Amino acid sequence: MKVDNTVLSQRFCGPPKTGNGGFTAGILVEAVRTNAAEIRLLNPTPVETSIIIESEKGQRGAIYDDSKKVLATLKSITYEDFPEYKLPLVPDLDDTKKISAFYPGFTTHPFPTCFVCGPKREISDGMRIFVGPAPEQIGFENLMAGHWLPDETVASENGLVRDAAIWGALDCPGGFSAVLDEPQLIVLSKIRGKIIERPKIGENYTVVSWRLQKMSRAFKVMTAIFKSDSKRLMAIAEALWLAPRNWDTTNQDW
Repeated sequence: MKVDNTVLSQRFCGPPKTGNGGFTAGILVEAVRTNAAEIRLLNPTPVETSIIIESEKGQRGAIYDDSKKVLATLKSITYEDFPEYKLPLVPDLDDTKKISAFYPGFTTHPFPTCFVCGPKREISDGMRIFVGPAPEQIGFENLMAGHWLPDETVASENGLVRDAAIWGALDCPGGFSAVLDEPQLIVLSKIRGKIIERPKIGENYTVVSWRLQKMSRAFKVMTAIFKSDSKRLMAIAEALWLAPRNWDTTNQDW
């Protein structure tokens, strides 16, 4: 088991005081070096604070704070463990950009400085993935779509988009699909997904999300990343979002 001490930069926040859930999950994915995984987010991961990452290559991993409280866990899965979902029709790039203009977060956003979806983040600072309501398709509830143009600030050593950013892109859009018809504060609890092909820096991608199930205080959603021109599937994830019972109200901007 490999053990690393690190600090999650404020740049990668979701809520102001804690890391973006998908990006945090992706940091674990990078440590374990797996292409498919299930990550459980048990407690918020603080930014600008020492954290411990334990990883077993290709198998499992965990994040702890300095008191050894478990913040997140990961187990690798095979591609066969991830079910084949029916996918929606992907809008053309021009249409996707028009859809992005109707992003609900432009009007109301609990975390407007979120690294992935915060409208207060500038180009080359945040990922700026803004999903808006897409034309209805049968079988895809609360379907949304948004444009993503990854830049060199999220590049890995091989020049492709780093895994943490890919998992970040698989996070926030699903949250908006979860509560599109009834906006409320929710947070990512679990995400299970796979990277099929890593996006390239400077190319156009379309992120699509939809809701699978609504429960009392839980929402199951899907998010997928497609190459905008060929509409080839690059990565996909199923996620569980929860309405928190005891949220720290100082950790939001509403």
